[in-house]
Amino acid sequence: MKLTDLALIFLVIEILLFSVLDIRFDQLKAVTEKCNAYNRGLDNAVDDGCYFLVEKDSSHNLRINKEKAVEQFFTSLYANFGVIGQPAAEENLNRYIPVILVTDKDGFYIQYSEVIDRGGEKLLVKRWSEKIPYVYEDERIICCFTLDDYVRVFDKASNTTVEGDYRDVKDTVSCSFLQEEGAFDEVRRNTVINEMEKNMEIYMNYYNEIAGQFGITYQFWLPGIDKTDWDRTIDDISLFVVFQGYPYNASSLDTYNRYAFGGARIRKSRTYCITESGGKKYYHKENCTELAGNLSEPYYSKEECAKEGAFPCLKCIP
Repeated sequence: MKLTDLALIFLVIEILLFSVLDIRFDQLKAVTEKCNAYNRGLDNAVDDGCYFLVEKDSSHNLRINKEKAVEQFFTSLYANFGVIGQPAAEENLNRYIPVILVTDKDGFYIQYSEVIDRGGEKLLVKRWSEKIPYVYEDERIICCFTLDDYVRVFDKASNTTVEGDYRDVKDTVSCSFLQEEGAFDEVRRNTVINEMEKNMEIYMNYYNEIAGQFGITYQFWLPGIDKTDWDRTIDDISLFVVFQGYPYNASSLDTYNRYAFGGARIRKSRTYCITESGGKKYYHKENCTELAGNLSEPYYSKEECAKEGAFPCLKCIP
């Protein structure tokens, strides 16, 4: 074979190789752009859902509204992914969210999927679990934690239950981790995280058993969640979403996989109290020296205080 023939063959192979690489590069670029767009869409949807996660009753008491929050999450998700108003496409998108977790102060809920038979047709529907408490148990005690320092402890030896701030109950039960703040916080956080991971994994495994009936062959799994993300999730009432297996396009084997979360930020918003002096109302930050320990019911924005006819305190409100 002539040298020119070898050179021609090499040139053809090189052209084909670079063509394949160029096509693959374009595919990766397209996937990256879609991934970034999906990230923004998912984050926006979680933020929108969190906006409705906590509401106040007429007495200014806080309560979670997980149904409204998740409804808003899905509405925003459909809009961000460009499928809103298209029932089939909305339902398809919905199927790639195996679990949604909502944390409350003394427990959490998981929205999961199950199959029902309606008139001979199998339907995939969303259900809520009962509230699952943050429970730690050893040979001596059963301790129900919260997202703050409040605990309820059952002492097995004395068959008694005490509850309150852990500092106030630590001397009434035999429990070593209640004696020191660092140990208490570590056990509390580990318990909360372990309970959430354990139960999410149960529901995801169940989803794997039923998803194939609806044409989904992807194997769902609980992702490795960074401890920093878990810590941020359990610092507040929050919404946590797992989104997995969503194909970037019909011809690609690449799938979009991500978890996202957002908190209601209640602690940051519970900052105002109203007092009355000289026939006028004033609103203050909770640490204002003018309050002198006389705290009113909490208000969660300056606008709410203004609606009560209160003026800003000149000492603590900028």
